Amino acid sequence: DDVDNQMKKGLNRHILEINGMNQECFEYFADKYGETYQFLYFFHSQKISDFSPLSRMPHLQGVRINWNLKADRLWDMSDNHELKYLHIVDCKKLVYEPELLKTSATLKHIKLCGSMWNNYHMKSLQCFEGMTSLEYLELLGITPDEYNPDIISRIPRLKRFDFDPGMMTTEQIAYLCARQPELTGKCLCAYNKEDASVLGVRVCGKRKPSLEIPKDQKRLDKYVKEFDRLVEKYREDMKKDQEGF
Repeated sequence: DDVDNQMKKGLNRHILEINGMNQECFEYFADKYGETYQFLYFFHSQKISDFSPLSRMPHLQGVRINWNLKADRLWDMSDNHELKYLHIVDCKKLVYEPELLKTSATLKHIKLCGSMWNNYHMKSLQCFEGMTSLEYLELLGITPDEYNPDIISRIPRLKRFDFDPGMMTTEQIAYLCARQPELTGKCLCAYNKEDASVLGVRVCGKRKPSLEIPKDQKRLDKYVKEFDRLVEKYREDMKKDQEGF
């Protein structure tokens, strides 16, 4: 009755924010009203433990799930043939092992974020490996327990990869830049230029500092020089490996 009463208020039949809905109401909503919806924003969704009803909504194009600590898995996306965008914020269990991402053949943009105060752990980046439609990946406030930079090269259409400056070591970032020079991202460089301010810049890499500019310009120049040296070294190493074959 609560769902029906809300839907009678003339809500947008394509875009909807869902606030505080429980599992039973969610199941009912998906079955009775889900056919037309293209964009859903789940805000304060703590009472939902299973997002599998989304698989019964064929016209979904974008989903955002904000603040859910109950659900521990995504849903089978193989029937969501129009799904392009997925944004998950402050959902500790959902981001740890989101293997069901691979069931989507249409997702172009995935954004996974930790909480405002803490990074959330992700088992590894293997959940993205081989996703043929993915073009833009954002991992903000996410700490992979295992990190293999070669996995990123196995996302064939990826154009941009954004992550926190401290998610990888400087060497890992330089290796990725050497291996995939066409890939863009605000931290695929010596320092985060896109978020630089008049007060300073953040050097990219685990345990690297933030520097005040122009006060620390000489230190920044040294970091840039070392980063460029690493990129060139990895390029030469890859060239030698190719020649060896």
